[in-house]
Amino acid sequence: MGSERIKVLVVEDDGDSRELLAELLETDFEVRTAGDGLEGLRVFEAEPADVVVTDESLPGMCGTELAQKVKAHAPRARVILVSGYAEVNGAEFCDVVLRKPIDVERLSAEVGSLGDAARQ
Repeated sequence: MGSERIKVLVVEDDGDSRELLAELLETDFEVRTAGDGLEGLRVFEAEPADVVVTDESLPGMCGTELAQKVKAHAPRARVILVSGYAEVNGAEFCDVVLRKPIDVERLSAEVGSLGDAARQ
């Protein structure tokens, strides 16, 4: 991996959660955010991220649908799905599924390893 930071897109409809996640990840990664699934897809298509961190329950387009579209657009991109549900239909389109509440250290570690894998 070069000196360029791993690019992360955080898609979360709760503004406080979105900003907190972005703030925590910005220490180690280049982070952009989106407030819903449709905006997330637009942001991703305009400037693909190495890793997309998305909530499952989003207005406009759920996280698993977003994951499917991200993978169709950029197959090397990695997706981390965050959900409060034990089982999620469509989770096979995601590389990692994390249950809420989020373990921030684990999230950061997953972003790092998946980001490295996306660039290989």
